[in-house]
Amino acid sequence: MRRVFHPTIHLGDAKGSGATRPSGVKLLLLNQPIYRPDLLFQLWENSLARVCADGAANRLFDAFAPDQSETRRTYLPDEIVGDLDSIRDDVKSYYAREQVQVTFVDDQESTDFGKAMRSLKSSTYQATTDIMVFGGIGGRIDQGIGLLHEILREHHHDPQTRLWLISESSISFLLLPGENIIETKFSQGYFTHQAGVLPIYGPATITTQGFEWDVNNWFTSMGGRVSTSNHIVQDTVCVTTDKMVLFTVEIAHDLPKMG
Repeated sequence: MRRVFHPTIHLGDAKGSGATRPSGVKLLLLNQPIYRPDLLFQLWENSLARVCADGAANRLFDAFAPDQSETRRTYLPDEIVGDLDSIRDDVKSYYAREQVQVTFVDDQESTDFGKAMRSLKSSTYQATTDIMVFGGIGGRIDQGIGLLHEILREHHHDPQTRLWLISESSISFLLLPGENIIETKFSQGYFTHQAGVLPIYGPATITTQGFEWDVNNWFTSMGGRVSTSNHIVQDTVCVTTDKMVLFTVEIAHDLPKMG
């Protein structure tokens, strides 16, 4: 099966390589430091609903200096969801005053990510096509591995919704068995050349096109050969795989300015 990915759509590319912007894009913020507020605000503008997973509300609140109260009010999430053991009292009070819904979910069998995902997919919000997950990769290793586990589980539950893991340095997403076309617009400056195809969910055999070090029917596995620190050399790259793999590419520090 052939699939086409347009990650630049989420980074401010209005045309998206000729693609139509998905109608149900949502943003899920996780509890990680926000080192690139410019990137967060770009994702915010490109989403229809925004939800903070518990302590992510602290990070959003702290992204603004005390003298930026009006700007902070521009970036109010639709909802804060979780067991609420991480959100600070002052932050919870602030968002409650601003009429942000604060939802307590008493379920110790699921993470705050899982709780927020259930909310985003509920009838409260418009039907979902894509969910951008901001944060979660780059902090504690157990949380990062846990998030990679969570996106696999979410895919099994709902294979029609695409999850995009976005940190201050990279965007990552699942590639399913078959031919995967990725429109990187590399020459326009959305990404650096650094990329990887990672068999984190099990061994796979891959064929690539558009990389500096392309491979053909190449067996890859954790503990064996892995394509990390490869280089994109074309605007469109292709990864054909017989098993699910994770694709990751480094986001440019200065994104193109859109007119």
